[in-house]
Amino acid sequence: MTDMHAQKSDDKGWADSPGFRRLVVAVLVIGALVSAALGFLPAFHKEELHFPTEGSPFPTEEIPVFFAVFGFLAFSFIVLAGQHLRKLVMREERYYDERE
Repeated sequence: MTDMHAQKSDDKGWADSPGFRRLVVAVLVIGALVSAALGFLPAFHKEELHFPTEGSPFPTEEIPVFFAVFGFLAFSFIVLAGQHLRKLVMREERYYDERE
């Protein structure tokens, strides 16, 4: 008896199509650009800043989209550092098989 719900291993789902992937990436990029553009509008600025900027050498909240740029740079640093850290801590492919 065959299973009606079993799929072949070479069948791809609707989310695997190149058109769907392009659509998802386009929506994410457009959303990021729109939210960054809104960060420059005065209507989206707080009147009272969370961190006091008086006497501060680097007033972070006064710079538009500072936290978005800072978060992107921090994430990029973590990814790039992780690629190099992998070389230090990576085990051989058959590491666990050799113990047996």
